[in-house]
Amino acid sequence: MKLSKILAYIFAAIALIFEGFFGIISFVSFILQVILVVSGIFLLTYIFRRSKVGNYQQVILRYILTMLGIIGFFISIMFAFIQYQHIMPGIVSDITLTHSGQHIVFVEMSHIASPEFFAHKKETIQLLARQGYTILYEGVKPGTPDNQAIFDRAMGFDFTPTLYSTIANLVWLHSQDNWSLFAEIATGSLISVDLSIDDIVRLMDTGSQVIFSSGSVSGSFSDAETEIWSAFVTLSPRERIWMSWVGRGLLSWSLRRSDDLSDLLTTGSQAQLFNTIINRRNDAIIRYIQDHPTERIAIVYGALHFNWVYEALQRLSPAWQVAHIENSEPYTIR
Repeated sequence: MKLSKILAYIFAAIALIFEGFFGIISFVSFILQVILVVSGIFLLTYIFRRSKVGNYQQVILRYILTMLGIIGFFISIMFAFIQYQHIMPGIVSDITLTHSGQHIVFVEMSHIASPEFFAHKKETIQLLARQGYTILYEGVKPGTPDNQAIFDRAMGFDFTPTLYSTIANLVWLHSQDNWSLFAEIATGSLISVDLSIDDIVRLMDTGSQVIFSSGSVSGSFSDAETEIWSAFVTLSPRERIWMSWVGRGLLSWSLRRSDDLSDLLTTGSQAQLFNTIINRRNDAIIRYIQDHPTERIAIVYGALHFNWVYEALQRLSPAWQVAHIENSEPYTIR
């Protein structure tokens, strides 16, 4: 038997096993679709080819094997890609920076992660607070309803407070809960220097023109949370297992590519928006560090913020150095 045919059988088996994972109804539906498509291809070939196509049973079976082989091949590629993300998971770090006796710990966060990850980060933050660190925590402050509408329009969807929680449920993870994360930290140790929605809208050079160019604030735009839930409730239990596995793999991949994603977000048509959301918020962190040169500071922000903060500090003084790094895996479920 030729190698090509052996591979075709292997990939066809992979396609059938994969579809069988989702249950008998999905499997039968898949087989019927393949047969219908192949029958259509055979009829078109029979009608438009001048020469005979041979015995229709042999040809259809060969077409079915070819189609299943192709589907199985691409399923194998996707499976290998996602599995690699789980084997080599993305990491976030607690990074200690030093400069002339001043210590800063950047506690990188993932806003969606496993409960074990958040428990570990909570212990880290509590320890830093007991050691006398001031905790700068991330959290965009509310704005006026009009500016919130402008911000949502610029993002392209309604950025509700529960959006992260909805996405987390889809992939069987938890969303960051600041109340729980900082519950046992003394109020005086917690400081927010983050911007408000009003600040973000004001700092966008193009302002509301980004929004009104495509319609009024009251116009329609994507309600991401509702769309996610409407899709989620239609999934079978096995489809939810698959979605969770794929989703955590993609989250891990995006974390490992965070530098590229940061560059992508801050270029292009919405560069001003994302520069404001990411970099202008980082400016407030840098100002606080400059204004408190003798203070030990812990910065509890998303991982996308670290590179800009570190590069900004080094522009102020090349003496800023990384003294210690401790890694953790936000999407690994144990």
